[in-house]
Amino acid sequence: MNNRLMEIIRYKTGGKQKTFAELMGWSAPYLAKLIRGDNFGLQPVLTILEKLPEINARWLLLGQGSMLNDDKLFGLRRETYSRVQSILAFDRYLSVMSPEELHSYEGVLRGESLSAFSDEEVSRWEAMLSEHNAALDARVDAAISKSMTQCKTPTAK
Repeated sequence: MNNRLMEIIRYKTGGKQKTFAELMGWSAPYLAKLIRGDNFGLQPVLTILEKLPEINARWLLLGQGSMLNDDKLFGLRRETYSRVQSILAFDRYLSVMSPEELHSYEGVLRGESLSAFSDEEVSRWEAMLSEHNAALDARVDAAISKSMTQCKTPTAK
């Protein structure tokens, strides 16, 4: 059970035992005893399940199933998909972002920050992208027109 307790500590506090002990209302020495496997009775299990309702009791007690309840896992997956979609929405603007904006976007991709682009920035990117696409379309149309003119020109025999 102490291995599962360590997994919970890593999940909840990134492995910071003192922070986890404070979260549970325990002293650091008490948590250290539990981690060693000393006096791991019903009370610490109840405290964990009361303070962390997302923890699967069957997993904690018996090691069966996954650490998190299905509802929590579903919520995490939904949040993950939502964040991925919001990050991917900015992919189309990469070609018109400034170096500073690209740096901010890289921070978002690395998980160092959350997306903090304003509506004004997105509107500006949209306008720049439209201009860029219009210029590209004009160049393509000009190339097609030139090609058509060359194809119609009779060749000398």
